[in-house]
Amino acid sequence: MNKKNELTRNTVILTIGKLCTQFISFLLLPLYTSLLSPQEYGSVDLFNTYCMLLLPVFNWQLDSGMFRFLLDCRDDKDRQKLIFTTILNTCFIQTALYLLFFAFAYNYMTSGYRIYLALDVILNIFLCSLLQFARGIGKITHYTVASFISAVSMVGINVLLIAVFHFGAEGMYFATVAAKLITILYLAYALRTREYYMWWCFDQNLFKEIAKYSLPLIPNQFSWWVIGVSDRVIISALLGMPANGIYSVANKFSGLFITFYNIFNLSWTESASLHLHDEDEEQFLTEMVNTIFFFFASGCFGLIAIMPFIFPFMINSQYQDAYKQIPILMIAVLFQVLVGLYSAVYVASRKTKEIAKTSFWAAVVNILFNILLIKKLGLYAASLSTLAAYLTMGIYRYFHVKQYVNMPIRKRSALGAIMAGSVSIISYYWGNRIVKITSLIVICIYLILANRKTGRYVFRLVRKKLKK
Repeated sequence: MNKKNELTRNTVILTIGKLCTQFISFLLLPLYTSLLSPQEYGSVDLFNTYCMLLLPVFNWQLDSGMFRFLLDCRDDKDRQKLIFTTILNTCFIQTALYLLFFAFAYNYMTSGYRIYLALDVILNIFLCSLLQFARGIGKITHYTVASFISAVSMVGINVLLIAVFHFGAEGMYFATVAAKLITILYLAYALRTREYYMWWCFDQNLFKEIAKYSLPLIPNQFSWWVIGVSDRVIISALLGMPANGIYSVANKFSGLFITFYNIFNLSWTESASLHLHDEDEEQFLTEMVNTIFFFFASGCFGLIAIMPFIFPFMINSQYQDAYKQIPILMIAVLFQVLVGLYSAVYVASRKTKEIAKTSFWAAVVNILFNILLIKKLGLYAASLSTLAAYLTMGIYRYFHVKQYVNMPIRKRSALGAIMAGSVSIISYYWGNRIVKITSLIVICIYLILANRKTGRYVFRLVRKKLKK
């Protein structure tokens, strides 16, 4: 299987698992925004924010290290057993440390839902490790099914508890924890973890190797937390929980967009790691980076152009202020795509310290922008700070990654993307209905023209598979 086909195959498998469930979750926004107040929605979002902060502190990003080291021993089951056992035994130690921390912090927490915070972080420690183990040993289908089960379980339990039993915010908390537990049980069974786990084994030298790779990713995760979700903490503290609920809804659209990239990025990171030192590495990586980035750019502009027509039907009127933030957040995550594309090269080269360094400075930009401007600009400060952070990191990594691989962005394609993006944003904020319809048509034409080569390639690949 050649490199493009391998990348396409893995991406298709991952996309199938995520596509339906993400759309189901997204289409339930009308339900959530009609049954939950901005206050309740904001509190749930803040809960998820704290979980994202605590997880890297206690799992030490060893799951990422396990994935990277497993890539180098795809045909060595004994080595896989050693890696899996060492990391899983570490997970039990991490859980014990977290419970000690939680017992100490319990009396200082004011939320009545604090027990869910304990359960969520513990389950995430094991879930992340099992998911990365599945990827590391090449069980992409199991990874995909696990993601599918997690999303369907969460959506199903949410609908039952919120719409039927009217449990409100607590229903969402319970659904989150229950879905993760169900997914862990599935992965433990499907991956036959009993065949890989040797409870008596712990390789200290291997642990040190993986930790050396993984620990620099902790400040990197903190930086991503600052860039991606610290806004919610600042908004909740300075503007109130209802404002955080509105901002959370605005992020759902950019969140859906970046979810699709993250699906692709799973196979992209693996492909870059496996083929970094091939003879045609620069040609392959340059072609893929350009193709992927401009594909997602056209998708980003298309979503902005169609948003004026779907937002009134998707979102309850009490969240109307979210509309103004969406284009800014969409452009921000488009630069996040660029960052992710170049991050794969750092991961492949095991340059995790560089990942941490560049993420740190972007986080500094984000936090300063927020603190200085949120009182003056309100929610705009949060969305603009996110854009500034991803833009800064994207530009820096674009030039810095040339030390390892030269992957330039095509200037002609970049100019076309700038023009298309300008049309979609200008019509979004200042155009009447006729202008918005015209803009949507223009963006659709751009999408077809910008991705005609990719479309032909996918069409030939599908036709070839159907003939077989």
